[in-house]
Amino acid sequence: MIDLYSPPWDLRRRGQRDAGRHDKLIQDAIRKNLKDIISREDIIISDGTQRIRIPMRSLEQYHFKYGHPLPGAGQGPGAVGDILWQPGQQPGVGDAPGDAPGDAPGEHGYDVEVDIESLTKMMLEELSLPWLEEKPAARQIVRETYQFTDRRRRGIPGNLDKRQTLKENLKRNAVKKMPGVHDLADEDLRYRVPDVHVERSSNAAVYLLMDRSGSMSTDKKFIAKAVCFWLVRFLRLKYQHVEIVFIAHDTEAEIVSEQDFFGQSEGGGTRCSSALTVAFQQSTQHHPRARWNVYVWHFSDGDNEIIDNALCKARVESLLQECTMVAYGEILWENAWTMPSTLMTILRQIKHPRLLLATLRTKNDVRGALDAFLGAEVGASQHV
Repeated sequence: MIDLYSPPWDLRRRGQRDAGRHDKLIQDAIRKNLKDIISREDIIISDGTQRIRIPMRSLEQYHFKYGHPLPGAGQGPGAVGDILWQPGQQPGVGDAPGDAPGDAPGEHGYDVEVDIESLTKMMLEELSLPWLEEKPAARQIVRETYQFTDRRRRGIPGNLDKRQTLKENLKRNAVKKMPGVHDLADEDLRYRVPDVHVERSSNAAVYLLMDRSGSMSTDKKFIAKAVCFWLVRFLRLKYQHVEIVFIAHDTEAEIVSEQDFFGQSEGGGTRCSSALTVAFQQSTQHHPRARWNVYVWHFSDGDNEIIDNALCKARVESLLQECTMVAYGEILWENAWTMPSTLMTILRQIKHPRLLLATLRTKNDVRGALDAFLGAEVGASQHV
């Protein structure tokens, strides 16, 4: 018998489907504008925990409009071939092709709140650390967790599965033709039983090097910080066991905290080999290749001392022998046609598949640099 007063099941779920469709439209709209969104200053200077507001055009559901349509914007007086307006003629209301005030409504928008984690997932969901190697089992991080995968009739009170217990009581009463939850007995009790789950993961250490010399202007520094910001968010979201070391340098380099790394100010000369030397010493001492996957990212404008370039090349070659990957991002903001620096030129002489080089000229290049650094294929050298 059909219940005419009960709406069909498909109709009951229509609100849920419409809400899911609306969420998908929002995600698609965000993905189309990721290049602009990820380089916003309010995101880069944040600590990565709060929610951000993204302005979007209003997304309306499909619906019928009843009544007679009004004259369209393309309709007007006269017949085909009539001259409605000429240069020099005083324009009338609604017929001027220039800067006369319009009478049509504009597009309405609203702000969408998105947390940094969701934005990171949308932006970097298909990327990963390249050349991540399996390390010997004895040197891997072993993490034991407990998962409740079984149910038994005996157990401790804290592991009582209330839902399964009620189901057992319902089934027992149904067999007796007394449906309902009542007369709870010991035979109805079900307890969750934990199983030990062993998870092994390879160690990864990431060194982020940033030039803070006087030649690194505010705009250049912002681009470097933007790439590093998303690298840190990506690493902490996707990998459970990763150590990040922050190194800032001018003529001298030092290991700094994450807060100082992103809040540093420019000053002094430039000697890039100082940061590369500290990264080499720290990685060989604390993160040996036999036990760790080591990644080095260096960001600078390349305005380096000429006599230091040869030493930089030697340090990079040494790092490539000890690290899984070395990447250098050169930031050329002030002039879009600036030629690569002498440092970039000499690094391009190194023929190694795991040396990744990229040039960033504007804020829109942040996404391309992340794709180049995190989407590299094994055996393919990247020069972007």
